[in-house]
This record gives sequence, C-alpha cells and structure tokens, in this order.
Amino acid sequence: MTIKKNAASEAKTHQGRKLAFQLVVGGLIGGLAGYFGLGLPSAKNMAGDQLVVGGVGLIYLLMGVICGFGLMAPKLGANILNVEDADEIRDQSRILSGSAICMIALGAALMMITVAEPDGPISRPAAMGGLLAALALLIVVSIRDWKYYDEMLLQLSRDAGNIAFSGVGLVTLIWGSASWLGLVTAPTPLALVALIAGGFLIAIFVASARKGLLRPR
Repeated sequence: MTIKKNAASEAKTHQGRKLAFQLVVGGLIGGLAGYFGLGLPSAKNMAGDQLVVGGVGLIYLLMGVICGFGLMAPKLGANILNVEDADEIRDQSRILSGSAICMIALGAALMMITVAEPDGPISRPAAMGGLLAALALLIVVSIRDWKYYDEMLLQLSRDAGNIAFSGVGLVTLIWGSASWLGLVTAPTPLALVALIAGGFLIAIFVASARKGLLRPR
C-alpha cells in the first residue's frame, strides 16, 4: 500500500512539474510571438477582424512548430508535448509529422490573407492560392494518415468535427439572422474566416479536454 501511495505521489509530482514547464514554455513562445507580431508596422493598421484571423493563424503556426520541434528532439519534446515519453513520439511520428506540416501550412496561409494587398509583398491571388494549397494538403494528409489512427484518435476526430460543426453553425445561424433583421452588424468575410478557423481550433481543445487528454501525462 505504501509503495502504491509513493508511486501515485511521484506521478502527481511529475505531472505538476510537466504542467508548469508546459505553461512556462507556451507562455514564453506565445508572448514573444504576440509581442513581435503586434510590433510590426502592418499590424498597427489592421482592422479587428484582420488581427483575429492573424492571431488564429499564429496559434496554428506555433502549434505546428512546437509539434515539429518535439519530433526533431523527442526527449525534450516529451516534456513539451502531452505524451508519456519520447518513445510515444517516435511511435506516433507519422501522424505527428503530418499534423505539424498541416498546422504550419494553414497558419501561414491565414496570416498571409491578413496582409495581402494589391501592391504589397503578398498579392491577393497568391494568398488565396496559399490557402487553397494548405487546405488541399490538409485533405491529402488526413486521407493518407486516417488508417494509422487508433480508436481513440478516430473518436476524437469525430467529436471535434461534431463540436465544430454544431458550434460554428449555431453562431453563424444566429449572427446571420440577427444581421438580416438589422439587430447587429453583418459579419465581414474575415470574421467568417476567423469563426470557422477559430471554431475548429476550440473544438479540438474541447474534444481533447472531454477525453482527459489535456492533463499532463
């Protein structure tokens, strides 16, 4: 009994340290990225919906970069990613690499949309092409890796999709109806982009939390 209690205590201590480390690393990376991002001259002239889409894109991008870093350095990545150890990262390398690539591509595409200008460094057709390419990559990788998902990941994907569809659909229905009736301002195109991209991001976290996957392991 004493051995079991000691093992449980050590496990809780490890989980607490890992959570603290993850919060510190995540806070530092997010804080630095936000500081430099908002400090760009173009950011100061952006509308609110542009900033939101850019922020959502930045989150996708950072998640992809962190995941990719964990793949390149499994031992250190085991302390950052929510996995048991470095061996789990190696075992899931195919799925994790696909996820990292897709998140980086989608995040970069969303950020490109917010800064695209007719005479700017990124043209509007190029930004649209980047988004379509990122979505095509996401579809291809998802189809390629679907057979490697275990039952838990399959259920997690279904739950996230259902939550995103229900949440985004409900907000769009209410917002669209209210704007038609003249009760609120109609959503801008970028507001819809932020709603869909951000909605899927939130749905992933909600579905993961319901499965208990956000607790340090």
